Amino acid sequence: MAFYQVLIPPPGAGGLREEIEQARLLPESFTVSAFVFGGLWLLYKRLWLAFILYALVWGGLVYAQQQIGFAIGAVMLSQIALGLFLGLEGQNLIARKLLRKGWRLVDVIEAPDLSSAERRFFEHALPAGAPPRIAEASAPARFAPGPVPVIGLFPEARGR
Repeated sequence: MAFYQVLIPPPGAGGLREEIEQARLLPESFTVSAFVFGGLWLLYKRLWLAFILYALVWGGLVYAQQQIGFAIGAVMLSQIALGLFLGLEGQNLIARKLLRKGWRLVDVIEAPDLSSAERRFFEHALPAGAPPRIAEASAPARFAPGPVPVIGLFPEARGR
């Protein structure tokens, strides 16, 4: 089973149903294309800042190999590690980009494949004959003023 993040676009004039229909499901899995193609994958996904950082690190590794004398094996191992990082974190980079643009994380679905995840999300968000529903994330709870909760073995907060 895989996990999928469900993101919907920022609130607009279309209403909640329109937003739900434009939902994007991003798998929480290894991205082989990001591992293999690296910088090209970042450009294709329009992750500009991540591409600039990737190019600087990659260029630094090449410079270190040519000018400082790093062994070619060490440079190749470093580039493989960089590719592994992109493969593991590629989908999270896309999710962060969408969240910065105002998209909202509304659900995390567990399903064997993308089509099953889409079906589960839409069955939950758009039930037949009922208005669309999405559980919005609430503001974090504030602690009420008063006695400080005790953690540990002592019976009261400020004493022995």
